[in-house]
Amino acid sequence: MAFQWADNIIYDELWLTNQPNLALGTGYVQNDVFGFNLTVVDNTNDDLSDDIAFLYRGRQVKAGKKTGSGENIEPGERLYYDVADGLVTPNRPAGTAGTDYYFCGWCKRAATAADTQVLMNFDGTRYDEAI
Repeated sequence: MAFQWADNIIYDELWLTNQPNLALGTGYVQNDVFGFNLTVVDNTNDDLSDDIAFLYRGRQVKAGKKTGSGENIEPGERLYYDVADGLVTPNRPAGTAGTDYYFCGWCKRAATAADTQVLMNFDGTRYDEAI
């Protein structure tokens, strides 16, 4: 799982969508916004039996991160989602923004090169900017 909501008490921004074929935590673009599937929601207000919550902005999100040399992350650093391996990194990957990698937010807590997860402030609304 690439992304996971870390604190569902804090208000975050999401849409209800119907993408049941994607695993929870999978990052993808919907309507020009980058986000990830969060959970199945029982929505009784419409005729859909299952809706998926698509989170596109969240203040407490855990993300799988790359490990190894150069993968130390300090609070406030920009984070990029690398499509090739499905992990985040502070190093902008090669390729085209919005296709090969997505800008996805900022680090909230320092993570060492050996850490496999990072706590981040997730924002998928500027995903295709080569920041």
